[in-house]
Amino acid sequence: AGVSTQSTGSDARHEIDLHVFSQPVNVPTELTIRSKEATPAEYALRSSGYAKSVIEVISETFPDVNIKDWYTPFVGVSNRQVLGLVAQLLVALYLQKLVNTVPPTKEGDEEELDSIKRT
Repeated sequence: AGVSTQSTGSDARHEIDLHVFSQPVNVPTELTIRSKEATPAEYALRSSGYAKSVIEVISETFPDVNIKDWYTPFVGVSNRQVLGLVAQLLVALYLQKLVNTVPPTKEGDEEELDSIKRT
């Protein structure tokens, strides 16, 4: 079973809406089974998830695992590194979309775009 992190960004002024996901992290199937078993049959969101998250099950099953960095023991890469890469990707996609697809619309936008291109 795999778990991934979703990050989103929205810029209504420039009509830019972005969604990115981290690389899925493989966790033991037993953990997702426990999450499923802890979810009542009448749980309204059961078709898209479970009442108890995999992270909650990890904290109960492996009390020595730092829950703020549960990626490391499962994949050898820290949660901070994975989320940092996702954040970098989100920024890069935003800048690419902003610079390449959004024409300046107001006075001052041209300077703003030039400044972004230089970064």
